[in-house]
This record gives sequence, structure tokens and C-alpha cells, in this order.
Amino acid sequence: MSFVKKTVTLPKKLVDDVNRLIVGTYYASLSDAIREGLRSLLKEHEREGRMAVAADLYRKGRITARQAAEIMGVSLREALGVLARRGVYLRYGADELAEDMTSGGS
Repeated sequence: MSFVKKTVTLPKKLVDDVNRLIVGTYYASLSDAIREGLRSLLKEHEREGRMAVAADLYRKGRITARQAAEIMGVSLREALGVLARRGVYLRYGADELAEDMTSGGS
């Protein structure tokens, strides 16, 4: 893995808090903590993108709730919660019934 050196300006209190609470306990250095924080942020951004795409496709009737869950990478129950929080109404029609019948409703 190659690295690129960057200079960042951080509030002193943030650096002090990270050094006091995180460095030495969870990470070897402030740089390690910052790298992991950026990785987590990127991962969350990608996850949010998958959820937005799945919710949009479901809203438009192009996929079933189970397919939305697969795209989101979560259980059907979790996907239904995500859809509800995004204001997407649940559709339960012939496609969903047939899918539940073949998958055992799980």
C-alpha cells in the first residue's frame, strides 16, 4: 500500500481528546486513528448510497422489498425500517407474495 502525506489542521481540543481517549488504547497513533475515521466515513457514505438507490428503485416499483434489502446489505426487517424512515410506503402485491411463498416467508 502506498501512502500520500497530507497536512491537516485540527482543533487542539479534538487532538487532545483523541490522544487521551483513543490513541494508545485503540490505535497506535493519531495518524492511525484519522485513517480509520476516514475509512469509516467512506464506508458509511457507500452504505448510504446503496440504501438511497434501493429505496428509489423500490419507490418506483422496479424491485421488491426483499431485493431492496439485498441491495442494502441488510435483513428484510431492517430494509423495511430504512424504507419507512425515508417515507417510502410498503407495497405488498403479487410479486412480494410469490417471492415470500418460494422463500418460505423468511
